[in-house]
Parts: sequence; structure tokens; C-alpha cells
Amino acid sequence: MKDFFLKMLSSYDPSISSGRFLSVTTVLVILYTWMFVSIYTRLIHDIPVGVYTFAGLVIAGKTIGMFAENNTNVNTTTTTETATKTTREDANANI
Repeated sequence: MKDFFLKMLSSYDPSISSGRFLSVTTVLVILYTWMFVSIYTRLIHDIPVGVYTFAGLVIAGKTIGMFAENNTNVNTTTTTETATKTTREDANANI
């Protein structure tokens, strides 16, 4: 578990996402805090709506960011492929 969290903080591994780390950490902090307060007071407390909203915004931000990254990569690849194809066609036309 320690190695997993250390990998999340490292920028060398592109497969590890800091957004995912933030989402997981946010949810775990909320649940552990709720559990601690409920055990300490020996009552089941409601989690406030603002906390749900915050967790939802963090998770939604990660999801939206993931789609934006995927769309950017697709457009960049398409542009690169088009430029390469055009350059090849120009080179063949000059021969």
C-alpha cells in the first residue's frame, strides 16, 4: 500500500494518475472521518450534503479530465497523421 501511494506521488510513471489519487484519497478521508465520529459518539451520523457535493465534484472533475485528455490525444494523432500524409503526397508529386 505504501508503494502504491508513493507511485501516485511520482511523476515518472504516466500510468499513475494524480486525479485518481485525489479522488480515492478524498473518498477515504470522508469515510474514515465519518466512521471515527460515529464510533466515538456511538451514534450513526448523517454525512452533510456539502460533503457529498465536494466528493462528487472531485470525482466528476477526474471523469471530465479523463475525457478531455482522451479527446485531445485523438485530435493530435489525427492532425499528425494528416500532416504526414500531406507531406508524403507533396514529395510524390515533386518526383
